[in-house]
Amino acid sequence: MKFFPLTAAMFGALGTTAQAGEYCTIDESVMFDCTFNGGKKAVEVCDTNYWADGDNAAYGFFKTGGEIEKEIITDKASLNVTPWNGVGSSIWETVTFYSGDYGYEVWWSVARSDDASPLDGGITVTQSGAVLAELSCDEGSVQQQLGLLIEAVEAAQISP
Repeated sequence: MKFFPLTAAMFGALGTTAQAGEYCTIDESVMFDCTFNGGKKAVEVCDTNYWADGDNAAYGFFKTGGEIEKEIITDKASLNVTPWNGVGSSIWETVTFYSGDYGYEVWWSVARSDDASPLDGGITVTQSGAVLAELSCDEGSVQQQLGLLIEAVEAAQISP
């Protein structure tokens, strides 16, 4: 298996900083967002119940102020979620969206300490379970409410 670390520079792009809600239609639906490459690219994860029919979630990777490069809208029950297990020196959560053999794992973490550590986050791209790329969010750009989405996903997975 070859591992290719993916840097934000490899995504090249235009330039203003993304604002939460640029992909997600309604700001309240944003469950995760961050920027890459100095704000030239961004990712948002949305709870589409705020702006679309069905119990869905959406993943959008886009050029700031521009075109969407990857979009996945799927039912919440099909997402793979990993809530923080309460162990370790960091608090973290992940949500993975799938498109064919590809997985797009959105994650965040923060040091479990008394100081106000900034949130870290990023995207891990896999194909058939093998890591193809890892992209880290710009420092200080991570905003997240993945815990709310994880609760909704878990409820969707046990509902008939």
